[in-house]
Amino acid sequence: MTVDVGNSSIGVVSWRDGESRLVRHAQPEAAAGGLQGAVAIVSVAPERLRRLLAALPAGARPRVFEQAPPDLGAPGLLATAGADRLAAALALRPGPGVAIDAGTAVTVDLVDGAGRFVGGFIAPGPSAAAAGLAARTALLPDLGGDVVPIAPGAETRAALAAGTWGLAVGGLDRLVEAALATLGGHGVRLVATGGWGEAWRRASRLSGIELDPLLVHRGILRWAEAG
Repeated sequence: MTVDVGNSSIGVVSWRDGESRLVRHAQPEAAAGGLQGAVAIVSVAPERLRRLLAALPAGARPRVFEQAPPDLGAPGLLATAGADRLAAALALRPGPGVAIDAGTAVTVDLVDGAGRFVGGFIAPGPSAAAAGLAARTALLPDLGGDVVPIAPGAETRAALAAGTWGLAVGGLDRLVEAALATLGGHGVRLVATGGWGEAWRRASRLSGIELDPLLVHRGILRWAEAG
């Protein structure tokens, strides 16, 4: 089993006989209840990881992955990148490719043609941007960054919803364009994952975007196999 402990949800994948099943949980204790046997884990939320490990049932054999295979990239870069980003990079090998993980934060990570992680971008997702704007203004509500048509709003709530989502889509397009330019733009895979990855793919002006909800989990498997 593979587990991706995120800030908003915890993804758990069961791998059996070539089949996979992804389940998302809001709370660590709920995620822990279904874990059994060998469990490979990456996390970007230390407290949620602590709660998950404390709630594991007897018989679960957890392994938390933090140190990436040394051939994945420069040591300094690997030491500072989040484990979810490293797992996504492993899943993209042999490269070149760009992983777009659209969650509370959105990460855009690059793997070159030699299969090495070369960095990327981290930005707020639409829900985080909406919450931040509401916290810094007196009259604007937190609309949660919902997916809406990108069209001018006739009143404040509609304008705010369209503006937040439009900025997320357009900003992410621009980051991916910069990633493509860095990698040369030819034969580069674009793979979207995360909670709003599919919605971005539909709204994006870019073409050739693959959708893989299991991208990070495929990388966790490779990580486990390598170490």
